[in-house]
Amino acid sequence: MKKLFPSQLESETIYMVVREHWIGLFLKIALWIFFAIILVLFNRFAQTYLPALFEGRWGQITMLFTQIYTLFLTLSLFLIFVIYYLNVQIITNIRIVDITQTGLFSHTISELHIDKIEDATSNTKGILGTIFNFGDVYIQTAGTVERFEFQNIPNPAEIEKLILDLYEKHSNFAKDSGNKH
Repeated sequence: MKKLFPSQLESETIYMVVREHWIGLFLKIALWIFFAIILVLFNRFAQTYLPALFEGRWGQITMLFTQIYTLFLTLSLFLIFVIYYLNVQIITNIRIVDITQTGLFSHTISELHIDKIEDATSNTKGILGTIFNFGDVYIQTAGTVERFEFQNIPNPAEIEKLILDLYEKHSNFAKDSGNKH
């Protein structure tokens, strides 16, 4: 069995792996395209309308600026995809795991055992959230991290229901095992 996170147990059943809704990725790429269009328009029209920017010392500075801008555009597109792909929430029969990639070389893994859940709430805001069915899920806990937040995820009400059903099943299992002794 392929492990999705370091502390995954062999007996652990994965119910759902959740990433940010595709509309969030789309909006980030749309913003990236806007900045890419600025570079294309600058390269296309600046030489015609601002020829002094491409002569002598100013020409070298302009060339350096466009190369750095292109480098940042390439890096930012890479980061958009890496962060989208590596930010993941995993719901299993034992726990909920939140893997948050905050940069290229920095990530945080938080785990919440099902029996520590006190409440789960889903929230859908705005016209895009309603049309495309995405929103946030908040999980209230009894642990040191008071609240787990999953932001801009698809089907928040369905995920909330799954979490509460798992909690219900886990608490009933714990009660049934306690009564047998």
